[in-house]
Parts: sequence; structure tokens; C-alpha cells
Amino acid sequence: MATFHPFPRLPFEIRTIIWQMTVEPRQVEFRIKTPDWAFRTLYATSTTPIPAVMQACHESRNLGLYQRGLAVGDEPRYIWVNYDIDLISIGKTGFHKLDHYRRIVRRLKFQAENSSDFFHSVSPEWKEFTNLSEMHVVCEDGVLAWQDAWEYLTWPCPRDNIRFIDPKSGDVVDGYTLDKRMDEILAPSDEDEE
Repeated sequence: MATFHPFPRLPFEIRTIIWQMTVEPRQVEFRIKTPDWAFRTLYATSTTPIPAVMQACHESRNLGLYQRGLAVGDEPRYIWVNYDIDLISIGKTGFHKLDHYRRIVRRLKFQAENSSDFFHSVSPEWKEFTNLSEMHVVCEDGVLAWQDAWEYLTWPCPRDNIRFIDPKSGDVVDGYTLDKRMDEILAPSDEDEE
């Protein structure tokens, strides 16, 4: 990549606009490190690279394009996050591990099986995700297994912004598509009518 040497001579306002244009939505992986012998949390880890703009210079870091966040546990370590646009992917990590961040996370991705345990113990925790605008569910048991959850759970974000992901095929569907697929499966075939 070529270097634009006159960049520092541009007016601050223009440099700020350029730095802001470098910010893109990312999927931020969030996992918990625990000691082998205990159930307590040591710290959060992430395989998501630090945004390049945070490593460019003091000026770009000081603009507040990303925040230090998701620091949990006995030995907290922060992860650079832009809560407005980053998708926080917690995998199978429990929702309770995001305790202090529930009200600021806007986009969340998790992996689960649609079981009675999930229905009764996990979904009530959602009510504290008051600013959630989007949710992605990696469906361990296939997307069709989540059709009843789509229909009966009280989701913490607008239903139009919920996506179900099949981990085997990578297929991504919304709840309305899930309803259509289930209707097609349950609809009587021409052979049944004869």
C-alpha cells in the first residue's frame, strides 16, 4: 500500500473523517479463560485482531472509534470493541458472562441447542439486553429445530433482525423463511390427497 505523505498536513477535520471511514463492522470473538480446577472466570480472550486504526497512531486511537471493553473475570483484559457496529460472538459462552455489558451490546451471536434448558434458563436472561438490535443464532441442532423458539420466545431485539445459522451448511435464514420451510414440510403432498 502506498503512503500518503501529506496526510499529517490535512486539516484535523478531514483526517478525522478519513479515520472514521476506516471503521467497519467486525465479528468479535469473545471466549472465557478459566482455570482447570475451578468454575471462576480468569479473563476474556478474543482471536479477533486489534483494529488497524488502533495501531496506526495516537491521533487515530484518541478519536474513540473503539472502546476498551468486554473485560471480565479475576484478571480482566480488555478487547477493542465498537458496540454500535461490531457483532459480539460468544459461541457457547453463557450470557451471564456479559453481565456488565448487557445494556451496551447491540449485535450478538451465540451457539446453542434449542432445548428445554435453553428455553427456561437462558432466554429469561435476555431481558437485560436492552439495546440489542440484532441477534444471530448458530443452531447446533439445525435451523428447523428453532422454528418453535422463533414463534414462542420473547426475543430481545426486533424479530426482523434475528438470523438462524446452520453450522453444517452455513445456511443463514430469518424467522419468516423458517416459517415457510416448516409450512412446506407440514403441507400435505399431492400423494397424500389421493
